[in-house]
Amino acid sequence: MALVAPFRGLYFNPIKIGNLSEVITPPYDVIKPAEQEAFARRHPYNMVHLILPQKLPGDDRLNNGYTRAAALFRQWLANEVFIRDDEPAYYLWQTEFDYQGKRYTRNGLAALVRLEPFSGGIILPHEQTFSAVKADRLELMKQTRAHFSPIFSLYPDQEGEILQQLESAKPSQPFLACEDSQGLQHRLFRITDRDCLAAVQQALAPRRLYIADGHHRYETCLALEKWLKTQYPHASPEAPFHYTLMYLTNLYDPELVIKMAHRLLKGPRLKHLEKGQLLSRLAAYFETIPVTQAGSDLQDYSEALQRHLDTRGRRETVFIMVGFGLQAWRLKLKETVRKSVLARQMHPALAALDVAVLNYLIFDKILSLDAKAQDDPENCRYTAVISEALAALQQGEAKLAFLLNPTRIEQVREVAESGLIMPRKSTYFYPKVMTGLILNDIEGTFVKY
Repeated sequence: MALVAPFRGLYFNPIKIGNLSEVITPPYDVIKPAEQEAFARRHPYNMVHLILPQKLPGDDRLNNGYTRAAALFRQWLANEVFIRDDEPAYYLWQTEFDYQGKRYTRNGLAALVRLEPFSGGIILPHEQTFSAVKADRLELMKQTRAHFSPIFSLYPDQEGEILQQLESAKPSQPFLACEDSQGLQHRLFRITDRDCLAAVQQALAPRRLYIADGHHRYETCLALEKWLKTQYPHASPEAPFHYTLMYLTNLYDPELVIKMAHRLLKGPRLKHLEKGQLLSRLAAYFETIPVTQAGSDLQDYSEALQRHLDTRGRRETVFIMVGFGLQAWRLKLKETVRKSVLARQMHPALAALDVAVLNYLIFDKILSLDAKAQDDPENCRYTAVISEALAALQQGEAKLAFLLNPTRIEQVREVAESGLIMPRKSTYFYPKVMTGLILNDIEGTFVKY
């Protein structure tokens, strides 16, 4: 069963940090180099100093970015830049944001969750991960012994009883509130009522948890747990390294938004790619229709391409391919290909995924980009914004772009329940869970209910 426990959260001391927006950041994996520099300049206590430590000339095994991040974190603790709650709590986390002209409020629960191997079927992944990224995160966690960024996970609750329980014990005012650098509103409510804590923990126990975002961090926590077991072989089963920090939200929440991570390709394998040859090979699997570019404004072009992506509720697989001077084509999978080619190669749940079709038919069979090549950021990058993809093509930072429709939430559930794994970056749950609002110090005191 899933063990979701209240904990004594760690957070920025409001006496020392008057404006939380100056110190919190998005997760490390969506921060671009220019943004990293901007965050670092924004405030000396900005979280980017901990989650993306700078490498310096002369770094070695004993003195490097990871060890410096650990020393900095301990210094901030000693100086009470971070403070810890006196008693265990669940943290109801509300995020208010605009998307496509509508105002949303997503409710999440920050808590500690006992680590479970994926094979146990209690906590399930849905995406492949990048090995190099996991090695980087593991070294950082070995040194800092802290959870800086909550892992975004989902729990199924069609009746909404868990949120109702939390709302019933919610204080009238949040203890933390801020607007982040993207204009999103965050409110955290500390819930300490013992009856509520027990009821929520009991309600979550029989449910599966699905990782929405943070697969790298979860697998890193499993690796850290294994490593710390060798360091402390007689540690209690309730030792803090057996848990990780999660942000949990309802799988059936209508305020849950998924964007798509569009693909940007470049690299030596595409250097001599010819348009005519590529279109000829695509025609074996897709109905290929040119899309006319009206005008030179990238934003207008982006909106036009978004309209061409729209399948109007039909269960079709449609991509937009852009390249060769910002020319675009609408690629619609031939249903005969799904039934004849894909049915022999993959589970039906994967064959229904646009991104799995793209990876197998185009990246693998046509472009010869295997998993290792796709794992390399020199070959494949991602963006959720079509205009950014077009700008990268225009500036020569990419050779081709493939624009996709978002993966649907029911597809995430079906893939995870089938014990399958989606390709990398199949989903972009929006907005990301911010880093720095609530943390967990693994070496701090852990109290279990």
